[in-house]
Amino acid sequence: MHDIIIRGGLVYDGSGAEPRHADIAIDGERITAVGELTKNALEEIDASGHIVTPGFVDIHTHFDGQVTWDPYLAPSSCHGVTTIVMGNCGVGFAPCKPEQRDWLIGLMEGVEDIPGTALHEGIQWDWETFPDSLDALERRALALDVPAPVP
Repeated sequence: MHDIIIRGGLVYDGSGAEPRHADIAIDGERITAVGELTKNALEEIDASGHIVTPGFVDIHTHFDGQVTWDPYLAPSSCHGVTTIVMGNCGVGFAPCKPEQRDWLIGLMEGVEDIPGTALHEGIQWDWETFPDSLDALERRALALDVPAPVP
């Protein structure tokens, strides 16, 4: 028995192959089978008449501040995005010493048009170095995967 089966959707698997109607089994956090599945599941989702795709990857985001207060990184997660990349445009919030925070927020406000008030009120500064920021990111219970390029 599987945890979840999504049944009968039109599956675009991301490989470039033609879409096909198929069932998708999920066990834990992994897809474990795709095809015409005969086993049952604890939860079954009827995807007839719907398209089913892998999660999308957004390779250019500016969630560098929002990642500290919004575990769902809305609106991206609402659109099927499961992985985001931040630290784009050569700026991010790490490394950053406490005395540099206001300056960096001002930079992000000007360059990326992110409201400074939201950043001042939202960012939970619990790092100074880039490795510290990765540790802080790892401690957060995020709904999406968040790789970050080295600045």
